[in-house]
Amino acid sequence: MGESIPSHSIVPAHPPQVQPSWGNGTLPAPTMPRPPFERPMSAIRRYKWIVLAIFLLAIVGGLAATRFLKPQYEVRATIWIEPETPLSDASGPIRSRELLNSSAWVELLRSYRIVDAVVQKLALYVQPDHPSDFGIFSNFAIANRFIPGKYELQIDRARKRWHLALKDGTFADSGSVADSVGLRAGLLWVVPSSLFGGSGKREIDFTVSTPRETAVELMKQLSADLPEKSNFLWLRLRSDDPQLAQLTLNTWLKEYVNVASQLKKRNLVQFASILGGQLQYAERSLHDAEKALEDFRVHTITLPAEGGPVAAGVEVTRDPALKSFFDQKIEYDDTRHDREALEKVIAGAKSGSVPWEAALLIPSVAKGSGADALRDAFSQLHAKQAELATKREVYTDQHPAVREVATTVQTLQTQTIPRLASQLLVQLKQREAEYDSRINGASRELQAIPTRTIEEMRLRRAVAVSEGLYTTLKSRSGEAQLAEASATQDVTVLDSAVAPLRPTRNTAPTVFLLAIFGGLGAAIGIAMLLDTFDPKIQYPEQVTGELGLTIAGAIPKFPRGGVDSRFPEQLSQLIESIRTVRMHVQNASGFPVSIAVTSPSPSDGKSFVAANLAMSFADAGFRTVLVDADTRRGVLHEMFQLPIGPGLTEYLSQADSITAVIRPTPHERLSILSRGEKRSNSPELLTSVALPALAAELRQRFDVVVFDTPPLAAGIDAYAVAAAAQNLMLVLRIGKTDRRMASAKLELVDRLPVRVLGAVLNCVEPKGEFAYYKYSEGYGVADETSTALLP
Repeated sequence: MGESIPSHSIVPAHPPQVQPSWGNGTLPAPTMPRPPFERPMSAIRRYKWIVLAIFLLAIVGGLAATRFLKPQYEVRATIWIEPETPLSDASGPIRSRELLNSSAWVELLRSYRIVDAVVQKLALYVQPDHPSDFGIFSNFAIANRFIPGKYELQIDRARKRWHLALKDGTFADSGSVADSVGLRAGLLWVVPSSLFGGSGKREIDFTVSTPRETAVELMKQLSADLPEKSNFLWLRLRSDDPQLAQLTLNTWLKEYVNVASQLKKRNLVQFASILGGQLQYAERSLHDAEKALEDFRVHTITLPAEGGPVAAGVEVTRDPALKSFFDQKIEYDDTRHDREALEKVIAGAKSGSVPWEAALLIPSVAKGSGADALRDAFSQLHAKQAELATKREVYTDQHPAVREVATTVQTLQTQTIPRLASQLLVQLKQREAEYDSRINGASRELQAIPTRTIEEMRLRRAVAVSEGLYTTLKSRSGEAQLAEASATQDVTVLDSAVAPLRPTRNTAPTVFLLAIFGGLGAAIGIAMLLDTFDPKIQYPEQVTGELGLTIAGAIPKFPRGGVDSRFPEQLSQLIESIRTVRMHVQNASGFPVSIAVTSPSPSDGKSFVAANLAMSFADAGFRTVLVDADTRRGVLHEMFQLPIGPGLTEYLSQADSITAVIRPTPHERLSILSRGEKRSNSPELLTSVALPALAAELRQRFDVVVFDTPPLAAGIDAYAVAAAAQNLMLVLRIGKTDRRMASAKLELVDRLPVRVLGAVLNCVEPKGEFAYYKYSEGYGVADETSTALLP
């Protein structure tokens, strides 16, 4: 496009794309340290009206809340509790326990029996909307069945009538002065006649609740504390009306003492009544026990008894009878054992496992009188066996003498002895049965003696127990009757409630302070939130950090009418800011200076910066030309009061020469190349090869070439001009330029052979984070008027 561009001039738009050069080295852009509260303070200043509105709303809300928060008063009282009855330490099987344990005293205080009575006596279930109307309800009462709700009472003084209605419209009633108000709704109330005096009407709003609901709410206001192992019950009642709180707590105390006394009296009466009934029962039981012992003695006086008196001669016969019983018992056991042994021998002998001679080991066989025949048979057997052995020594088994003796032995073993053993077994069984019969008869006679003895002992014990219980209950019944006659109450009021002069707790100041600090915190939080989500450029670090641009300078913000000549300091600040930009461009680009000045969007002040930057270079003695490359909406010819053409469009379309389009200005070193007439092909002209050729020609003719381009958001015009100028300066307007748009446009610049020299911050208020870009006052020069071209 005219002349080649050195490769070192093509740099990205993000760090570290351009650094100002000083001497032979390159210094990094300085980073300003930020105080920790600088950005929050800036956000508060920017949204000060929102912060102020939220803060004022919080104050108003706090004041409104304090109107509904009433100071709380606390009345206190002390009760002494004697939990033991006069009979609690007495001994006896039935004792008078204490009326209530330590925790139950507090539960009794909170019982509905007491609280409902307090509510009924003081008519706390009715609550007028205005405290000044409390005196009207002095004789207010309710029936057993009534309609709760919000009521409105209208007094017609002229007609001397009243009208009562529920606010929900479900009930209405009316009457005259003498009529009971709300009788059909269950209300027992005669309105004072003084309300009907005068003229006009009066409305009274009040709420009637159920006594139980009122009691529940009242219990929430009471605090009771009974320390462990202590007889002091501390009471505290909170209310917004100290006089009502005093009356309520004192009424509560009286009702509590009365109920406790009634319970104590009833406890003693019931205890005495129970003892009386038990005494009658014990008396009947003693009589029955004595009668039972008497009847037993009469029926058993003729029967032998163990350890008791006996007739003459009975004691002598008692031991032989017992001896005979046990002798028979022994004989019975011996006979049973012999019978069992004989049965085993007979069974074993038949099976061949036991010899018949084993029967001789049984006492009844060996010594019994009924076993003589069996013993003789065994003797014969032994003799024949001996004879058989002798004969076998002389004769053989076939000898008649041997065979005769063997036959005899065989007969004894297989016939005679088994038969005799069976007969003896039958005898033993008969004898065993006889012993069993006699033993059973004697056993029953002897077993009756301990039973009669034990029964007599039981009856005697029953008499003794009944006698002891009767004696004890007789004594306790007398004590209970005495205690009933001299009963004293268990609770005593030590300190009555007194209405305090100062509130115990007043949350209104706290709520108001919380509203103030909460509103301030909310306002600051909303300001910070708005600041966080603000898409506009508001801070220098957004330019250096997010966009990666070096800040070339900051143009201060001036009034809408421009720089006021009556305030020379404004002009001095503008001149110094432009000089700072000029110095940055001069040292960053080298000579000849060729730079395009643009902005991401319209109205960012690029034309203002370009015109004043060109004027500043001209004031510094450089031959400067200002090119209006915004062929669509350029206004530099108006700023310098020059004709619109011929200009850039005419030159690029080859309609005029370069000498014809460059116009002088009142400043001898500043020339202007206006945009020319609008043409439909203006974008194509800017992207043609003629524009780079023009830029190269101007760099040869002038020391400084400044292009005022369209905004980057307008199309490709600015990119084409920047590529021709080779250097680009971006103008960002604080509080208006969109960060994301600027970042998106710079990404396109990164792909072009354009060197971004930095950014100029326009409309900067020299305070807060921008206070460091302000120039010291008092160093202005008196003739610095020519540089302030157009604000």
